[in-house]
Amino acid sequence: MSTAKTSFKQALRSGVPQIGYRSQLCSPMVAEALAWCGFDYIYIDMEHAPNDLMSVVQQSQAIGGTPAYPVVRLPTNDSVLIQQMLDAGVDNIVIPMVETPEEAASAAAATRYPPKGIRSAARVHRGSRYGAITDYDTTANELTCLVVQVETRAAVERVAEIAAVEGVDGVLFGPGDLAADLGHLGDADHPEVIALMEAAIPKIRAAGKFAGMSSSNPAKTQGWLAKGCNFISIGGDMQLLVTHARNASKTARAAA
Repeated sequence: MSTAKTSFKQALRSGVPQIGYRSQLCSPMVAEALAWCGFDYIYIDMEHAPNDLMSVVQQSQAIGGTPAYPVVRLPTNDSVLIQQMLDAGVDNIVIPMVETPEEAASAAAATRYPPKGIRSAARVHRGSRYGAITDYDTTANELTCLVVQVETRAAVERVAEIAAVEGVDGVLFGPGDLAADLGHLGDADHPEVIALMEAAIPKIRAAGKFAGMSSSNPAKTQGWLAKGCNFISIGGDMQLLVTHARNASKTARAAA
């Protein structure tokens, strides 16, 4: 677990595997509680949870007082939303369903000020600590960690080109959607899915980028780290809640 706050990107560069946990309950208290459970980052989900900009900011503020980093998955590759997130102080962004190097380049451009990108400049916002980071314009690129998610066969087959895009820091696999695209809906552990991801990891690392995995099984963590992943989320609060609640209900009804 991270013991000192620098940046998520610096933590990845240190070579220490980063272990995270997904949060879909849209609650600052839940995010904060999870962040004190020994995780390096809390993966706030906007794609499959009804989070909005303010709920993400509130959860990021709650996580900010813990040793963990907030990492936010956006619902789509939207340059306006990317800018809003960065201005709101969300430095670590995941873009889902990136299919091509061009889409990755579009996301990267949205994180960077001209001439390297298209991000609109503003001086006073949460990202710059309301102007307290006086050199934010020149240091923002170093603070920002952009991760693109590959979730189809076509995307994974193009992973070398996607990873090579300047401004992309990491590539995250989406096993569930990849399984669906391969015709194995609901079976993220299908051998074809696993083989495709395993073959792609060295290509990401060869481009000098970080490789990430998302899993619902903590027991698989060591295996994916051994295969070259730099970061992995190992479960989620919604999954944890409903699993335990269903088990409690079954136990109580069996006793009755």
